[in-house]
Amino acid sequence: MPFPQLVLHQIQEGRWLKAPTFTTFQYIGAVIDEMSSPKDEQIALIRLTLEDRKMSYPDRFEQEKLLNLHKAKMLVEPVNSPDRNF
Repeated sequence: MPFPQLVLHQIQEGRWLKAPTFTTFQYIGAVIDEMSSPKDEQIALIRLTLEDRKMSYPDRFEQEKLLNLHKAKMLVEPVNSPDRNF
């Protein structure tokens, strides 16, 4: 069996890479809702962090945690978008 047909057969069997279920999409939506949106002050700190302006320790850990949370939300939001291509 040539590899393109093998890959299509694997997809039909639900092996390896597969689309999430509708329930999983609902969970992702709930996670995004729970994360909420950053307030103006948080946006300002995110911008400062992106400009590589770091706070002193131990506050830097919280600053970087905020940035990582923001990045995670930005990566997850398109998954829940109605115009996704699955």
